[in-house]
Amino acid sequence: MSRSTLAACAAALMTACLPAAVQAQGAPPPTVLVRAGNLFDSEAGRMVGPRDILIRGQRVVEVGQGLAAPDGATVVDLGRCAVIPGLIDAHTHLMLEQGQGEGLSEVAARDRGVDGDVYRTLVGAQRARQYLEAGFTAVRDLGNSGRFLDLMLERGVNEGRVSGPRIYGSGPGLAPEGGQLEPLTGDPHQLVAGEYRIVNGVDDARAAVREAVARGADVIKVYPEATPQRTRLSVAELEAIVSEAKRHGVPVAAHATSDAAIREAVEAGVASIEHGYEISDESLRLMAARGVWLTPTDPSLEMALEFTASWPQQPPREEIDRHLQAGRDRLMRAHRLGVRIALGSDLYFPYAAGRGAGSRATLDGYVEAGLTPTQALQAATWEAGRLLGDDALGVLRPRSWADLVAVEGDPTQGLAPLRAPRLVMKGGRIEVADSLRACGG
Repeated sequence: MSRSTLAACAAALMTACLPAAVQAQGAPPPTVLVRAGNLFDSEAGRMVGPRDILIRGQRVVEVGQGLAAPDGATVVDLGRCAVIPGLIDAHTHLMLEQGQGEGLSEVAARDRGVDGDVYRTLVGAQRARQYLEAGFTAVRDLGNSGRFLDLMLERGVNEGRVSGPRIYGSGPGLAPEGGQLEPLTGDPHQLVAGEYRIVNGVDDARAAVREAVARGADVIKVYPEATPQRTRLSVAELEAIVSEAKRHGVPVAAHATSDAAIREAVEAGVASIEHGYEISDESLRLMAARGVWLTPTDPSLEMALEFTASWPQQPPREEIDRHLQAGRDRLMRAHRLGVRIALGSDLYFPYAAGRGAGSRATLDGYVEAGLTPTQALQAATWEAGRLLGDDALGVLRPRSWADLVAVEGDPTQGLAPLRAPRLVMKGGRIEVADSLRACGG
């Protein structure tokens, strides 16, 4: 693709992100025909060969072979590249970064007392852009975002004021006393209340869900337990949260690490278990039977080496690798027992390569654990889209979002091509275009 053609393509696609009311007053939504050299069918889990993708506005209209370009359509030639649906990270924290040696209470004090909401949101917007540049066109953001700052950023992205992935935010997580902060003998600056919605009783649990839904939450984040605190929600409170969320058509994601908390959350009817560090095979079987997703958030070896590089004495590579084995074993036990897996990075530590690169590296960790590259890709497309509850996510077919990524090579044979996306499109608009000549037929 020539530079002039790319410029014309980008200009034509700019209107795709305008609000519907603005589009209705002007020209019809732009039409784009993407010619892919190979297409990943995320539901079937296989590459299906060359396909053409016809896009009108923000949605896919048709997928087929040899489609004719409609009059006035912009043609994007990706004949020498593979095209996959936009990637999805189902567990992010756009507003949180915890430095080495910091406690979460110290982070909350800095965020609220030093940086403030405006600066925190600006930094969150920068991280959102990092996800998009890495090929992640949607993220589920699960708390630690102040008083609904994630939903404010989500609104900015949806209105086209900020460039970023689709954000499915939760607002403050619903938690027992203390939240996840270290035990505080005093909390004069209301750090706990600034980051969590503390639940006290069944009626308050229902009220907390309604409050989040009224503010625009797409998912409810709940803490059946809130380590390092010893406090826990009661079974009745947890059941009330899930029941009220279902009444409002909103899924519930449960931060649960001990097997007892996992079991209570699954029996209450949550959509997903986040982390699940100490999960038993019995609980995994229950999750599989009830269709509950597991979002494993263990880093890859590369990420672990990056995290430990700043330690006064970095552990040997072999020791780090052994430490990661428990998470790998847990993921593969879940997979063998039929539990649905969705990608979640849970990245909130400094990572030099950026947040989006950390999500890609988490996928590498899934392959290190024993998933095939295809299964890892499905966790970040088809499965994550189903978990988020939007049938138009994580797949390329008629009526789906026109979210796609072009890479060189076949990512089902190895995930290395994901490290250098040549094109990222979100809602029919080209957001990233890097060395597209490598993709042109």
